[in-house]
Order: sequence, then structure tokens, then C-alpha cells
Amino acid sequence: MKKGFIAIFLLIGSCKSTESINRFARSAGSGTAEINRSSFGFETFCREYEQGPLGRLTDTSLYGKSRLPVNHCAEYKTSDSLLRVINRTLGNYFDLLQSASDKKLLAYNARPLISSLADMQPRLLPALSFSDEKVTAVKGLLNTLLNEPLKYYRARKLKKIMQENDSALATVIGAYSFILDSALSGEAGQAAENYKSFVYARLYAWAVSPVEKAYVNDRYHDFLTEMEEEQQKIRKSVRLLETIRKDHHLLAFKEGKPEFRATETEITQDILLINKLIEEIIRLTK
Repeated sequence: MKKGFIAIFLLIGSCKSTESINRFARSAGSGTAEINRSSFGFETFCREYEQGPLGRLTDTSLYGKSRLPVNHCAEYKTSDSLLRVINRTLGNYFDLLQSASDKKLLAYNARPLISSLADMQPRLLPALSFSDEKVTAVKGLLNTLLNEPLKYYRARKLKKIMQENDSALATVIGAYSFILDSALSGEAGQAAENYKSFVYARLYAWAVSPVEKAYVNDRYHDFLTEMEEEQQKIRKSVRLLETIRKDHHLLAFKEGKPEFRATETEITQDILLINKLIEEIIRLTK
């Protein structure tokens, strides 16, 4: 009787555990997908710095002898490719967590995750050392997870996977946040300065009538508004990513401990925050 009670208790606890992970993974996956969809990316700046249009403006003396911005289109394309690899890897990982924690025990196709890990390794962070052996180990854990009939053991396997991947996930999200918050945000700020120096100042000086000056001012205001909205999306995206990183760590190492009730409340609030940030990013993208 006592053993039966313990088994029921563990089963109920494990169901709740996987439910928390499922809700987290669903929101985290939606968040990373929205960041990927809404981000304007580095390559957008190629249009601002493209030599053809800038050359034509120079021919009309709007730029005078000012030095044109340096064109970094090749680097921008590489940077965007890197961001897509990072985003796809995160999305596949959260898809794994969501599918594996689903109560219906739906079969999960690990091929996208394995492909993402293998693709990310040589191009992103060699220090992570996602060797074939480690990728195979992840796949092996996944197979064990999906073949385990008891939810209690399934929850334990799932938590083990999260613990083993928590450090790598933190590194990947840290790299993603840095690229967005420093590099991409810096490019947006520089684009605003370049527009002011290379476009607005020259066009305004060239404009004669009040109507022309008003038109130049309106274009300048629209451009600054666009850049500010992009900066807001970046800030919200970084906050979303950092929240995901924190909650993954809490679920990996705090679940099952006496203080987890308070932790679970914190994660629930964070999920609401993630969903709110997603809505705000969508609003800024429209």
C-alpha cells in the first residue's frame, strides 16, 4: 500500500514536472521563432550603404566630397547566416523539449536537432565541441527518453538532458544576445548617424522651398522612427532570450527540490512575460 502511494505521488509529481517544461518550451520556441521572423538583420543595411545609389547622390553633389560609408555586405550576409543557424538550433532544441514533455508521448523526429547541432559546431562556437560522439550521445538520450514507458522515469531523463545541455544553451543564448544587443544594435545606431551625415544634412541644405525642407524632415523622421523601433525589438528580444536562459536553468536544477513551488511561480510569471514580449515584438514589426 505504501509503495503504491509513493508510486502515485511520483507519477503526479512527474506529470506536473513535464507540464511545466512543456509550457516553458512552447513559449520559448514561439519566442525564438518570432525573433527570427521579425528581425530585419544585418543585410538590411546593404541598402543603406549600397554604392550605386550613394554614387548617384554623389554625382548630384548632395554628398559633396564626404567619404561614403564602408560597404560590409559580405560580412553582413555571413552574420545573418550565423544568426539563422543559432535561431534554428534553439528552435529545434525547444521543439525537442516540448515534444518530449507532451503528455500524449508523441513521437519526435530528432533529425532537425542533430542536423542543427552538427551545422552549428564548425561555424559558431568550436569551444562547445559538439563532436560526432556527443551528438550521437544526445540522440541516444533522446531515444531512451521516448522509449521509456513510465512518466516518472521519462521526467528524470528529460531533466537530465536539460542539465547536460544547460551550459551549452547558456553559451549559445549568450552569443545570440551579444550579437543582437551589441553588433546589430550598434549597426542600427550607426545607420541613423550615417543617414544624418550623408543624406539628411546634404538634402536639407540642397532643398530650397519650405515644402522641400518639410519633405526632407519627414523622411528623416521616418527613418529615425524605423531605427528606434528596431532598437526596441532588439532590446525586447534580448530580454526574452535572457528570460529563457534563466528559466531553463531553474527547470533543470531546481525542479524536484523543496523550494520549487516558489520557483514554479516565478517560471509561470516569466512565461507570461515571454508571451507579452512576443506580442510587443509582433506589434513593432507590423
